[in-house]
Amino acid sequence: MCRIYGYFGFDLDARAMAAARAAQLAGGPDRQEHVRGDGWALGCNRLAIQDPAHGRQPFVAADGSAYAVFNGEIYNFRAIRRELAAHGVRVEGDSDGSVLLPYYALHGDRFVERLEGMYAIALVDLRHGRRLKLWSDPLAVKSLYYEAGPRGVAFSSEPGGLAALRTGSPTVDPYAVDRYMNWQCLPPGTSLYSGVASLRPGEHLVHDGHRPIVRAGAPVAAAPPPDDSRTPERLGALLTGEVERMSQQAAPVAVQLSGGLDSAVLATLLAARRGDVTAFHVTHEGEHPSNEVHYARDAAAHAGIPLEVVEIREARLPELIAPMVAALGGPNATPHALSAYVLFEAIADRSFRVCFVGDGADEQFGGYRRYTTALAHEGEDWRERYLDRLSLVPREHYRRLYTPEYRAFLDSGTSSRERSLELLGRPGPSRLERLLTYDRLHKLPGLNLRKLDHLSMAHAIEGRVPYCQPAVTDFARRTPDALKVDGHRRKSILWEAGRALVPASVRVREKQPFTLPVDAFLTPGTRLWEFVTDVLGAPRLRAGGFLDEGAVRGVLARHARHRDRARLLWGLTVLELSLP
Repeated sequence: MCRIYGYFGFDLDARAMAAARAAQLAGGPDRQEHVRGDGWALGCNRLAIQDPAHGRQPFVAADGSAYAVFNGEIYNFRAIRRELAAHGVRVEGDSDGSVLLPYYALHGDRFVERLEGMYAIALVDLRHGRRLKLWSDPLAVKSLYYEAGPRGVAFSSEPGGLAALRTGSPTVDPYAVDRYMNWQCLPPGTSLYSGVASLRPGEHLVHDGHRPIVRAGAPVAAAPPPDDSRTPERLGALLTGEVERMSQQAAPVAVQLSGGLDSAVLATLLAARRGDVTAFHVTHEGEHPSNEVHYARDAAAHAGIPLEVVEIREARLPELIAPMVAALGGPNATPHALSAYVLFEAIADRSFRVCFVGDGADEQFGGYRRYTTALAHEGEDWRERYLDRLSLVPREHYRRLYTPEYRAFLDSGTSSRERSLELLGRPGPSRLERLLTYDRLHKLPGLNLRKLDHLSMAHAIEGRVPYCQPAVTDFARRTPDALKVDGHRRKSILWEAGRALVPASVRVREKQPFTLPVDAFLTPGTRLWEFVTDVLGAPRLRAGGFLDEGAVRGVLARHARHRDRARLLWGLTVLELSLP
C-alpha cells in the first residue's frame, strides 16, 4: 500500500517531485523514492505491509525497458508467481507488487484482467518509443487523480500531490458544487478542480507522447444470467476464501466492527484464521438511538476477539472537522466520515497497519432500504425519486440554494442530475440490477471507497474490503434478484450465509447505518453550532457565485427553530471547507 505520483511528456525539476512526495507522506511513511527519465518521472511513498524487506518501488524491468509504481494489494500474487515460474521467470522475495512488471511483459496490457485485488498502477514503457499507462481496479477502491492534455500527464494518489505537479493555481470546476449536492460526493471521473479527473472503475489511460487515450473498463450493462447455483453455502465458502488470502501478511489485523451483519461476518472469519485480530468500534458521547456498541460487543464476543471502543467527545468535533476534510481530498457529505477518521486514528495509535471493513456488501447484495422503496414505486418517476434519496437533499430543495446565475449556468448545459438519470436509465435485466450497477460503479466508489482510501491512508492504515473483490462482484451479479431483495427482506443470501457467523442479537436487529448523530450535536449553543455558523459565514461559496447568501441564512434560521436541517448544514460546512 502506497501513495504514487509522477508525470509524463514534459519535465519538472526535482523540487516538484519532492513537493508531491511531502504532500502524501502520511500514506507512505516507510520509504520514499522516485525515478526520473527524459520527460517522465515516477514516485512512490511506501507503506510496507507485504514483505517489507522486498518490493522496493519504483519497480524496474530487468532490462530497464519499463518502470512502474503501484498503490494497493494484489491478493492472487502467489498464483501469479507460480505462473511466471512456469515461464522461467523468477521473482525475488514475497512482495505482491514485484510480480507486476514481469506479468506485464508476459501478457501486455491485459495483465490487469488477471489481477485480483485493489490497485492503482502507473507504468512507463520505453520499449517502442515512450508510453505512460495508468490503471484502476474494477471498483476504483484505490484513487488516482490526473491532469491530461496534449503536452502530457501528471498524476497522484491524492489531489494535494497532484497540485505540486501542476502548473498554475487550481480553479474550482463550476460543475463540482452541483455534482456534490446531487451525489453527496464527487463521482468517479471528476474532482473539485477544472482539468483534473480521477480514474473511474476499471479505467485505463494511455499517453503516447502526443495525446491521452482513456479506455473504459470492461462493459457491465449486460449482466450475466442469474445462476441458481448461487447459494448461501457457496457465498460463505467464497467469503471464507477471500478473507483467508487477504490476511496472509505477518502484521496483526484490525477489523472495523459496527455491530451489523457485514462487519460481524468478517470479524468471525478473521478470528478463525488468525489469533491477532482486534475489533474497533466508534461511539459518540451521550445516549443516541444510533448507538450500536452493545451489538459490537456481542459480535466481538461471538468471534472471540477483543474489542476496542473509541468514543468521540462532543467538545472535539470542531477541531476534528477541518483535518478530516483535508484528508478526504474532496467533499464528502456523510457525517460518518468523521467517525471513520477518528476510528482510523485510534487504530493507528495502537500500531495496526491493516484494517478490514465491510464496505460494499449492501451495494453487492441489496442491503439498503432504498432498494425496496424503489422497487415498490409504480410511477414513471422512480429514478428521480431514487436519486433524491441519494442526494444531500432532494433536487428541488438544493436548487433553491443556488444563485439565479448558477441555476441558469446549469440549465444551459448538462446538470449532474441529468447525468445520473442517464446512468440509472441504462438497460439492465431488472430494475434491481440497474440500481445495484449504478451504486456499485458510481455511488460506492465515489462516496464510500474514496472516503475509505483517503481517511485510512491519512493514518497509514490499509483498508481491506473483501466484499469488493472481483469474485464477490461476479457472484453478486449472478445471484437471482429474489436472493438479494425479496419484498422487504434485503440482502437475504448474505444473512443466510452468515447466520452461524454472527450472534443472535445481530441476526434479529434492524439495519442501521454507520453514522455520527449530527442531529444531536448540531444545536444552538453547542460548540459545533458555533463552528458551523462561523464556517458558513465565510465568503467562498457565495463569492464563487454558487450559493445564495440569503438561502444559506434561511437554512441556519430554520434549523435553529425546528432542528431539521442538520445533515444539510453539515454537508454545506464540508463543502465550504473543501474549497481552496
